[in-house]
Amino acid sequence: FATTAGNMVSRSLCLLLSAAALLALAVAAPTHLWMNPNDPPNVRAQMLLQAMNLSEKLAMLRGYDLGYVGNVVGNERLGIPQLNLNDGPQGFRDDAHPGTTTCWPSALTIAASFKEDNAYAWGVAMGQEFWNKGANVQLGPGLNVARVPRNGRNFEYLSGEDPFLGYTLVQPLVEGIQSQHVIANAKHYINNNQETNRTETSANLDERTEHEIYYMPFEGAIKAGVGSVMCSYNKIHDSWACENYQTLTVGLKQDLGFQGWVMSDWGATHSTSINAGLDQEMPGGDFMGQALADAVAAGQVSQAKVDDSVLRILVPMFQMGLFDIPNKNTLSNNVTSEDARQLARRLSAESTVLLKNNGNILPLDVNSLKRVAIIGAGDCPYVHSGGSGSVTPGYVTSPMWAMTERMGLPHPRMEVVCDGSRYDYGFDYFGFDLESFAAYDPDTCCKRCGQNKLCTYFTYNNVTHTCFLKNSNLGRTAQGNSISGSCYASIGPISPCIGDKCIYSNPGTSPDDAAQLAGAVDLAIVFVGALSGEGSDRTSLSLAQNGDALIAAVAAAQNNTIVVMSTPGAILTPWRDQVPVILANFMPGQEVGFALMDVLFGNVNPSARLPVTFPNVENEIGFTVQEYPGVNNEAQYDEGLNIGYRWYDAHGVKPAFPFGFGLSYTTFEYNTLQIDSSNLLISFTLSNAGSRAGGEIAQLYLGFPTASQEPPRQLRGIRHVMLQPGESTLVTFALSKRDISIWDVQAHEWAVTPGTYKVQVGGSVADARLTSTFNI
Repeated sequence: FATTAGNMVSRSLCLLLSAAALLALAVAAPTHLWMNPNDPPNVRAQMLLQAMNLSEKLAMLRGYDLGYVGNVVGNERLGIPQLNLNDGPQGFRDDAHPGTTTCWPSALTIAASFKEDNAYAWGVAMGQEFWNKGANVQLGPGLNVARVPRNGRNFEYLSGEDPFLGYTLVQPLVEGIQSQHVIANAKHYINNNQETNRTETSANLDERTEHEIYYMPFEGAIKAGVGSVMCSYNKIHDSWACENYQTLTVGLKQDLGFQGWVMSDWGATHSTSINAGLDQEMPGGDFMGQALADAVAAGQVSQAKVDDSVLRILVPMFQMGLFDIPNKNTLSNNVTSEDARQLARRLSAESTVLLKNNGNILPLDVNSLKRVAIIGAGDCPYVHSGGSGSVTPGYVTSPMWAMTERMGLPHPRMEVVCDGSRYDYGFDYFGFDLESFAAYDPDTCCKRCGQNKLCTYFTYNNVTHTCFLKNSNLGRTAQGNSISGSCYASIGPISPCIGDKCIYSNPGTSPDDAAQLAGAVDLAIVFVGALSGEGSDRTSLSLAQNGDALIAAVAAAQNNTIVVMSTPGAILTPWRDQVPVILANFMPGQEVGFALMDVLFGNVNPSARLPVTFPNVENEIGFTVQEYPGVNNEAQYDEGLNIGYRWYDAHGVKPAFPFGFGLSYTTFEYNTLQIDSSNLLISFTLSNAGSRAGGEIAQLYLGFPTASQEPPRQLRGIRHVMLQPGESTLVTFALSKRDISIWDVQAHEWAVTPGTYKVQVGGSVADARLTSTFNI
């Protein structure tokens, strides 16, 4: 596939430093032959395998309950470290110690940035937190393509609706995670494209669609060296994904060349299916424990098959340094940090898509703002959806809080009251600590909390005489030496004004009341959204809590209305022609408030793009019940290759907002398209024609020869280019033979169709700035 010239220096540097750390920390005189870090990982794994007896090998092919979401027992005799596996694809989920890890933007949110650098930085940061929590396998990234707009887990998946987007972004993400000595796990393989009846439904699709659409993101993960893959709950052609020989052995291990190990999703193993391609059962050993030992003894499973599965686990463990750098961290560690907070803020801001900006209302000028209304979810924003991919934040920066701070106004919180009769004796509010300091009574903690803009709660340890200031009490846990509480009393809000600057809040539960407030101010910002989660699909693509009616009412009363949508995927916007400004930030994470202010006030010039199409109406793509959710647990993928924007192109339908679309506070010009068909190089000049510095996401789409019977246009290149006002640069996309190939179902391999290829370069699938053709 097309590659980006000049991969990130920081990525290469981090890998070099990791290699240096391996050498520095390795023992000078290894106690076992396989402990020499100078030997290649596969050689070390082979030496270790030869020293293992059968029961030791089998112990690695099943799960255990040792404190994390999943574990594989270690081996003290041979020096094999314990595997600690944990959720999830967008941060460390720790329900036992909530608030001790960063609640990052979701994978779909990162996909909206269209930036490989952001995927890498996100991977490094998540890998660090997993390592610092004592985990060495991250159960992520999630890569399933968004075939079904209502799919409850679309927010977890990096691919959006385009396999090439997933293929491109997953590579730096996997490299980032694994640079921290944490093995990444690509999931959910394969065709886990809906949550409705996910444990029973069979995905029935043709071989070509499987390879060209659904395998491609996993192929990217494999190219990046991902250590493990998780097979899914569903069936493919009536065979469970975790015992499907065609997808596991033929598709994954042979066609895609995967060298790591396949683990089952939790409870997705239905038989002793090692011969089909499953290497490890999770979270227990109902089928890969004693049953596997019996199958080996009976000759039903060969010793060579067992050895292959064990090697597939050992090699990534050596590759990622698990044998050479002992991880002594514990699950209870608080691993989030100020650096993580700042990165989460930047990632969220750079993933916020500007969909509409009539009259150039944005960016806002703080000096000219007078009366502002924050309506809807501004005080309690949408941050994350639910399931194994969710992370409980230690705090959330709300848009209301961030806006008041940006305008220099007092936050409408409650009066500070420090009264011992209101304290929570014998409890510790575990979670992210805003700060800690020495003190000798809880009143000191309470008063200091009242002086900290982010603090709402505190904990005082009367043994260590330490105060911990917090934004949340979500981690409330019995602790005899602790006294906790809030520094505020419910006696009414502080005045929302200073001089002629005022900010007002309305929850939006009554559209009429919200409209009345909106009509009395100069600017109304409406925060709306929707949620989804694991185990069920969304019931509709509409906003939650009567959001459509709320926006319509506010827009009718206030011409200067800004709408901010936080959603787990595609959303309907029937009111889009009634408002001048629309932004979408998907599932933005704990720093949502500050991130949005960075965009609204122009500290960040938006460059993010839609990773999914926003339709005009429900089921615009026309799924029959046989196609979704399926009849008698059989889902027919009759649309073939035409999913997402491919369907819109093929049927000539204009969506509400197309794939790849997003606006900026500046303008860009594309000129001088040049094609070197012999070397498959496509070049053009990109210029910033506006007055602000900004980044453009240049996109390359290819149309294949008619004989190939491909969709009209397909993404084959993305490039983020940052330019100063008046600056120009030459952008080149280097295509590979694979980029112009289709899957030949007769030969079962990739093949190039001779003929004329159409080239489109622009800012989205619907933005054809430059077009041309070349012949093969």
